[in-house]
Amino acid sequence: MTRVSLPYLFFWCFAAWALGGMHFFMHNPGGAGLYLPFNMVGWIFVSILIGLGLWQLTRNRLVVWSRLHLWGWLAFMLMLVPLLYSNAELADRALPRLAGLAGGLLFWFALLQCRFDEQGRWRLLYVLLAAISLEAVLGLVQYYLLEPGNPIGYNTNANRPYGIFQQPNVMASLMATGLMLAWFLWLEDRRSLPAIRRVWLGAMLITTPLLLVVLQSRVGLLGGLTGVLLLLPLSWQRCRRNTLVLLGLMALGMALALVSMAFVEGVQRGAEVYGDPGVRKYYWQQSLALIGQHPWTGVGYGDFERQFMEFYAAQREQIAGLPPMEPNLDHPHNELLFWGVEGGLLPVLAIIGIALAFVRLLCRAPWRRALALAALVWPMALHSQTEYPFYHSLAHWLTLLVLLYWIDQRLQPPVETPYRHRLPARFAALLIPALVVPFMATGLQTASAITQYERGGGKEPALLQSALNPLAWLTRLEFNAMSLRLALATAQQNDEALREYLDWGREFVRRTPRISVYHNMVLALHRLERLEDAERLRQQARRYYPRETRFERNNIQRALSAGVALFPASGAPGA
Repeated sequence: MTRVSLPYLFFWCFAAWALGGMHFFMHNPGGAGLYLPFNMVGWIFVSILIGLGLWQLTRNRLVVWSRLHLWGWLAFMLMLVPLLYSNAELADRALPRLAGLAGGLLFWFALLQCRFDEQGRWRLLYVLLAAISLEAVLGLVQYYLLEPGNPIGYNTNANRPYGIFQQPNVMASLMATGLMLAWFLWLEDRRSLPAIRRVWLGAMLITTPLLLVVLQSRVGLLGGLTGVLLLLPLSWQRCRRNTLVLLGLMALGMALALVSMAFVEGVQRGAEVYGDPGVRKYYWQQSLALIGQHPWTGVGYGDFERQFMEFYAAQREQIAGLPPMEPNLDHPHNELLFWGVEGGLLPVLAIIGIALAFVRLLCRAPWRRALALAALVWPMALHSQTEYPFYHSLAHWLTLLVLLYWIDQRLQPPVETPYRHRLPARFAALLIPALVVPFMATGLQTASAITQYERGGGKEPALLQSALNPLAWLTRLEFNAMSLRLALATAQQNDEALREYLDWGREFVRRTPRISVYHNMVLALHRLERLEDAERLRQQARRYYPRETRFERNNIQRALSAGVALFPASGAPGA
């Protein structure tokens, strides 16, 4: 194998993920992270890419690093400190996202070790654009062609295309990033572009605005439009005629979207929705108030959901007009506030620090180019402050990292440090894929088994036992297994099993408060004839979830006749 073969292999492995693995579809019950199968497939590719990069390090006998990347690791180390706080009883629940951060930084490190030349780095951007193009095609198919009862379960009544992501806003921020990329490549790739590439870029400049309009996503439209404003100064300076062409293509896409919305059935959101952040503003306000109560250490890593639910319920009793909280709220729809609530000021300062390091890097470029480079990452950065796209989609996380790597390499040369210890790097290069690939592959089998079990109405308990990797979907597997056990205990009038469910349920809702578990615990207490305890728990659940009709007395009586809630979509963990 020649010296340059590993970077080529890295590139084609990355392309295989971007053009194939990123778009993997398998039926699932929804959620985020590893509850979405395309993320599992993505981590298989990432682990292999990390291994290739670490192996290349030993071939180079050099560690290639950049100051921005080093700032990323420093921020990550600061974000680990709250694991040592005395309130970190549920810190194990934060480990997956910390592992995701570390995996992303290792992927960036692997990119650096490949030492791509300028042409290779341009190719990375085109691969990203090709990946976004495939999602755009899928979005167009969903919006215009799919019929009710389609194989992927796309909701043709709502008809807000979500690509592979199952969430319109996540799709929208990717389309806004695609718009930025297409415009930037048209503007900045000064090489002689083949006509077919110009056609491709032009098609993306029409398609992405079209999808942004029909998606009716506030964060997507805001990210796309403000991103274009950031691109305009450099674009206008370079060529006014080209700028008018690009604006014309974008306007054509938006016009086609508006015409389509008049003829294609789907949800039509009123104009007033675009100026209203909705219930998010209350979550942001109350998250700030909760941070104010625990500014230094937060409420503890992994404990946002329970702590915020109790705090918000208490605030509703004091503040008139505060609307009920939506169920299963495990994130305040703002990344800075999320880390601030759980970990206090230190992780917030770490995130702000890496953002300032990026701004400082941009200051090395002329202001027009700096704004254009900032436009590339703007849609996803904005989205992270209104939702949690990087938890929902590994594709967003990797896209952001590649763009940061590309901008970093564009503005300052990397640093090379001699490296002589081959064994540790090669061991890690083999160990990481050896651990991640089997975990994710067996996780896919577990996901398939649990999804089949739930879609089959819980009639095949053997599917739960067939799960090869319980850790991958532990919360949902545990929920289903205990619900099944409760159903059997109810049918057999087994009081001991009912008490065991109550013991498990109390601990479960301490970690993961879910409507279905509260509901089942109320039913179990009724069957044990502990009516006062059942009423007390019912009142507590109504306080947390005032809109939930299942906790009305007449509905409780109906449920006692019907049986336990096995896996309702709105209350099951991971939904």
